[in-house]
Amino acid sequence: MTILLLGENGSVHIQKWIRALADRPGIKMHVITYERGVMYDDVTYHFLKPVTNTKLDYVLNASRVKAIIRIVKPDLVHAHYATSYGFMAAQSNFHPLIITGWGADIFDSPRQWVMRQMLQYSFRKADGLSVLSRITREEMKKYTDKEVRLIPFGVATEKFNECDRTNRTIVRVGTVRTLTEKYGIEYLIRAFSILRKKYQHIHLDIVGDGPQRGFLESLAKELAVSDHITFHGYVNQNSDFEKYKSLLDSFDIFTILSIIDSETFGVASVEASACGLPVVATKVGGLPEVVSDHHTGLLVPPKDPEATAAALEKLIVDEALRHRMGREGREYVLANYDWKKNVDQMIEFYRSLISKQS
Repeated sequence: MTILLLGENGSVHIQKWIRALADRPGIKMHVITYERGVMYDDVTYHFLKPVTNTKLDYVLNASRVKAIIRIVKPDLVHAHYATSYGFMAAQSNFHPLIITGWGADIFDSPRQWVMRQMLQYSFRKADGLSVLSRITREEMKKYTDKEVRLIPFGVATEKFNECDRTNRTIVRVGTVRTLTEKYGIEYLIRAFSILRKKYQHIHLDIVGDGPQRGFLESLAKELAVSDHITFHGYVNQNSDFEKYKSLLDSFDIFTILSIIDSETFGVASVEASACGLPVVATKVGGLPEVVSDHHTGLLVPPKDPEATAAALEKLIVDEALRHRMGREGREYVLANYDWKKNVDQMIEFYRSLISKQS
């Protein structure tokens, strides 16, 4: 089975899909992308050249995609992100075509009339639609009557496993996020500064990079907590998994404090739960789907440092509660977000559409 995947190869999530599918016997992977990112020797990449560096490129490069499809002769085309690569794939008129919606393409893009037309066009052309979360599926149904498959973006539970976190002297609060406003790192730092006035044995670890890094470092200094916060920078889990996993193992509490509803899944929180970490998350988008309040973690309102500090405090002072929620989180992931099962679901989806087409 030859699969042609369209998506941003700079995304660790797209890289993860590529690697998982290429590892399956009998599947040959081709990828169409604008970005190089991590490249695998057993995958064939077809790179597009930007023309205008705008959404118009997804129209201007449609003929290039058609030409690649003629050469590759795939059994199925799978495009990730409905209003970009999905739209470009839809113009090829190739079948069967699967389009996966990720979040902002379904929640934010349709606010513009042109983008809404692109989205609906893509859905009309698609033979199969999939999403990562229930909340995205409900939103997608506003624009199509077709069936939408829920296939989560899980984690490799054998790699993301538990470690011994008992009897630690320092309680480390951690997060893994791109440092942009929408991910609410500012409110995490403000919550941490509240707690440092009461607890001297806590530390904050921020893994990630982005345009807000300078602002966040200045904020930490302003709040007099910079000596107790480590900015680790970006760590690519696909190319440096050992470092990524060691950071998760060093945490005692994980946070994901997004402030936008287009945060539709939060895979980092699933990775954390798989590692036995309790999670403090905001009640936005699909995060309540992956963080069960008072079972696998605690949910708080967005942009609320005081509520976030109160939730973190419960876990800081109660080691037994941290371990109980971590265990329940691991069990929850095993039951719902095991990556091997999710890949099996996608391959079964592929085969069902290919058989209908033949």
